[in-house]
Amino acid sequence: MTHRILGAIFISLSGIFFTAERIAERLSVAVRDAGFASAGMSTPGMMHYPGFFNNFFVWFFFLIGLILIAIGVFKRE
Repeated sequence: MTHRILGAIFISLSGIFFTAERIAERLSVAVRDAGFASAGMSTPGMMHYPGFFNNFFVWFFFLIGLILIAIGVFKRE
């Protein structure tokens, strides 16, 4: 039971980190676009969202979570 709970926590943390990276990218583009708008210039905001494997913690926590859930499912109590 503990392995499954820890696995779910690790997978949730992975998703939170991934979402936080995407939010930070969105905010940085918005701040840059606001600066261009205040100078009277127009430029399209190009967002470069990070991939799943770009952040070590995202895929590592996801992998650890999957392993822990698998151990919890197949472990006999």
